Amino acid sequence: MAVDPLIELRDVNKHFGELHVLRDINLTVGRGEVVVVIGPSGSGKSTLCRAINRLETIESGQIVLDGQPLPDEGKPLARLRADVGMVFQSFNLFAHKTVLQNVSLGQVKVRGRRKEDADRRSRELLDRVGVADQADKYPAQLSGGQQQRVAIARALAM
Repeated sequence: MAVDPLIELRDVNKHFGELHVLRDINLTVGRGEVVVVIGPSGSGKSTLCRAINRLETIESGQIVLDGQPLPDEGKPLARLRADVGMVFQSFNLFAHKTVLQNVSLGQVKVRGRRKEDADRRSRELLDRVGVADQADKYPAQLSGGQQQRVAIARALAM
């Protein structure tokens, strides 16, 4: 079966000083495909994800998203980041905002959605990940697993 590539990494390399974290990585992720990257701590999983979102630069190789080379900077990069959802290890939820506000904020500020539409979509996604009943709480009032699900809902919202 032919793969409709959405993400392609070709001979990607990344170093942190002497440490060669990503070594000649070749990866194709097809449209609609679900891929899990597993490995021990420090093996480069987060660096790989950060490179795809251009949060890390690579020394060599090429990253192609939906047939286009990964943009270096400026508005094309901002558009990419608006379209790519990422759940960070530390979740990066805003402590001073409720769960609902955390999920809705990017939709309003980046996507330009009306607050009412963003809140409606956020509630749907919070329900989908099983934390709809936590919408009015603050991140500190949630367990780590609940915070992670809020971060997933936020990524899906974008």
